[in-house]
Parts: sequence; structure tokens; C-alpha cells
Amino acid sequence: MALYPLSAFRAMNRAAEHVYNVLRQEGTQKSVIDTMQTRNELYESINYYQYEEKLDDLFARSQVK
Repeated sequence: MALYPLSAFRAMNRAAEHVYNVLRQEGTQKSVIDTMQTRNELYESINYYQYEEKLDDLFARSQVK
């Protein structure tokens, strides 16, 4: 398996550049929202909810002391 880490980075930069251009020209992201990842999709892809749960447990235990 070959990995091309900069390919994904360059693709992300192109997408970001497009969104910034739209924001500059239109003053809003409305026309590109359908191309963007939702907050829920982002959180699921980085296991945010699991991480948040661990933090909640950690802080709950530290407040009990």
C-alpha cells in the first residue's frame, strides 16, 4: 500500500481556498454548505464524542475529591 499524505493535504487546501473565495465574493457560505462536512460528521470521524465522554469522567472524578 502506498501512502500519499500530501495528496490529502493539497486537496483540503484546494477546498479551503474555494470556500474562502466564495466567502470573499458572496459574503456568506450558503452556496458551499452542501460541500462541507457537518459538525456531526466531523465529530464522528475524530471520535470526538468518545473523547468528550472521557473528559467528562475525568473532571467528574476530580471534583469528587
